[in-house]
This record gives sequence, structure tokens and C-alpha cells, in this order.
Amino acid sequence: MPAIPTRRVVTGIDADGKSYFVHDGPTPGHLDLGLAIDDEIWIDDPANPSSDDDPALSEKFYLEPPQDGSIIRVFTFLPEGTTPPSGDDFAKQVAEAGARFDTRGVMEEDNPGMHTTKTIDYGIVLSGGITLELDAGEVHLKAGDIVVQRATRHGWHNRGSEPCKIAFILIGSANYR
Repeated sequence: MPAIPTRRVVTGIDADGKSYFVHDGPTPGHLDLGLAIDDEIWIDDPANPSSDDDPALSEKFYLEPPQDGSIIRVFTFLPEGTTPPSGDDFAKQVAEAGARFDTRGVMEEDNPGMHTTKTIDYGIVLSGGITLELDAGEVHLKAGDIVVQRATRHGWHNRGSEPCKIAFILIGSANYR
């Protein structure tokens, strides 16, 4: 299922000290993982704050932001029963995308989907619905709901029939390192 492109508008300050639009259009950081689609919007890296490089163009997509940095991304979770397109080209695309999405060992191999990030995350459900699983239960979220995820073990499950689109803001915090 094709995703609706996420438009991003990025501002900056030019050499004369004037504000201007650096980017206005679809993010180049689009990664189709088969049953989920990641649109990297921006990555703030305090170690390189004035770089002219577009961080969404990175060869690697990291689940966690740089130390003391942040990431904003829009993740689209397809329903769990969705059958991705078949064929060698699609399988190759998903394998390549998975190799580019570096989870740095936070995903649990024996319990797919469960993971813990050393971040504080704000998840804003934009459309659809999704179930958030924790060690002590689950909660169903719908459009308009906001989750404050504080470095806890969790997993996401789209058990509905429609894609669920969530904006995530991940902040690397010394409190969770």
C-alpha cells in the first residue's frame, strides 16, 4: 500500500542572518520496511548543529537519536494481517531497507517488535489505531491520542484494518542513558 508522502518544511538562517526555507517538500528519508514505513523528517545532532547536510539523506536510519539529540519521524504501521507485495524486487527492497534501519541492538530477537530505547519519546497518533504493549498490559490508541514513552520496554501492534500513522519525537536524554 503506497503511503501518503509526508511534507516537511525546514527553516534556516542564511549568511546575512535572514530566515529562509531550506527544504519544502517530501522528505528524502523514506524507508519502506515492508509492513511499516518510516519517513525521517529531521535529526538534530548537537555535535554538528550547523551542518549543511540534510540528515534525512543518511545512508543509515537509527532507531535512537544521537546523544543529547533528537529525531522526528512519521511511522506508518500497516495492519498485522497485511500481505506485502510479493516478488524478488520487493523482497530485495525490504532487505536493503532493513539493513539501512539500524536498531543498535535495542530490538529483542526472541520477541519481535518489543524494544527499549534510552530516550523520552512523544508519540502522536495522526490517523488509524494501534495497540501499545508494555510488560504489564496493553492500551489501544486512536487518532488524537498522545503517548509519553519514558525508556520503557514496549511494542506496537496494528491489529486493525487500516494503516496507523504516528509522529514520533525521540529525545536523547541523560536521564535515560
